[in-house]
Amino acid sequence: MTSKNVSLSKGYDFKTISGVDTLYCYYPSNEAYRGFFESLEKEIVSAKELNGGFIPKDTLRISIGDKEFFFNGMSKGFYFFIDTSRWVRIGLKHPSKNTNLLDIQVQCEATGIYLLGLVGLIQHIEALLFPIAIIQSELTRIDGNIFVQFDLSSVIEKDFIVSKKRKHRREDGGRRGYQSLKIGDNPFLARFYDKRIELVGKEKRSLMETYFLFHGFDLNKPIWNFEFEWHRDFFKRYGIRTVEDGLKKVETLFHHSMKIIRFVDKTTLSQKDLEANRLHRAKTHPLWEYIDQSYTFNAIPQSYEALEKIIPKKSVYDSKVFMTEFESLLNKGVENDVYLSQEDVKEILKRSGLWLTERTKKLLKPFKPLPLIVDGVNYVLSRNRTPIKTLPSNLSPISTHELKQFESALLRALHSELAEKDWDISLIMKNLKTIESEIKNRKYEQSELELWQA
Repeated sequence: MTSKNVSLSKGYDFKTISGVDTLYCYYPSNEAYRGFFESLEKEIVSAKELNGGFIPKDTLRISIGDKEFFFNGMSKGFYFFIDTSRWVRIGLKHPSKNTNLLDIQVQCEATGIYLLGLVGLIQHIEALLFPIAIIQSELTRIDGNIFVQFDLSSVIEKDFIVSKKRKHRREDGGRRGYQSLKIGDNPFLARFYDKRIELVGKEKRSLMETYFLFHGFDLNKPIWNFEFEWHRDFFKRYGIRTVEDGLKKVETLFHHSMKIIRFVDKTTLSQKDLEANRLHRAKTHPLWEYIDQSYTFNAIPQSYEALEKIIPKKSVYDSKVFMTEFESLLNKGVENDVYLSQEDVKEILKRSGLWLTERTKKLLKPFKPLPLIVDGVNYVLSRNRTPIKTLPSNLSPISTHELKQFESALLRALHSELAEKDWDISLIMKNLKTIESEIKNRKYEQSELELWQA
């Protein structure tokens, strides 16, 4: 959108076009996806065999929806394909591999964005993916940008950009100033560069020049792109998860980012502050304010809730929170008739590192079981003062009947412990396991004896 009626700031009055020129997201696959991918993988293997293990770019063709795509390489487990119109790149991965990521990755190309509009392009993509995907997007990247009919390098000085992100990089510098400048790094960075130079030799040059002319730009004057690149971890701070969430917040994100990274007016600093490099005391430069005021995004209605209010408060994840979530998960299992044996649960706890690991033992206060003798029978007391019958070191002289009595006493102690808030069942479980092992051995020996006597 070309900005109009922007309040002038110290004489700045150049044309701007603002919007979004990059968007990446993921979609989960549906039941039909596995068969689609297995068929695709066979084509890829066959193509590799024909070309000595290598697939030349743009040679392998497939159909997604009703559109033809070319193989465009492989990256991080995804096979990438680009459509013949160069509107979108789609990455597809094996449904059983790298399950931390959703199976379908989408990258909106600038060609598609500037021809169809971003919202129109997303609708087009989702219509193509519908047969193999669940249309529930997960946003991973957006670039909010503003094209300006102005040479930013003639005013913006790297040394007077205030930011906690101090990773700066100059590229292709010349006598007349830099041609690109980047501040920050993933998941949030700012970047501005000479767009005319960037388009040299690019296929999209003709399209972009037509786009600029349509919006009243003069191709003989400077054209720079000023953009913020936001990634998933940055979005998480503000509760942004889907493509729709992100597009509703584009304007707010841009204006918020202009405060996080700020170009200041050095003439508003005292000599003392200038020498001490206290740049944060300087006022924001009028050029920065002009760009900020110029940015708009009208492709989708905007939500202007302040991002500072959305930032969640830091919370402590402790055992109480864990048990609440765990109980909720158990209830969900009951509702869906999920069966878990005790052995399954023990194995999960053991693998998780939550149950009786060395680290856990160090976090717990040392406890020594207290001995107790009642009517000549030896017990030890748990943390909760539950009496646990002491098991003899040698079980061979004890009859099976007595072993069963020991087992019953230990089970009563176990039930008593499970009624407490903080269980202390390690000794009980150890003794029960020992008795179980002994009884099994006796049954085996008995069956062997009966076999020999037959």
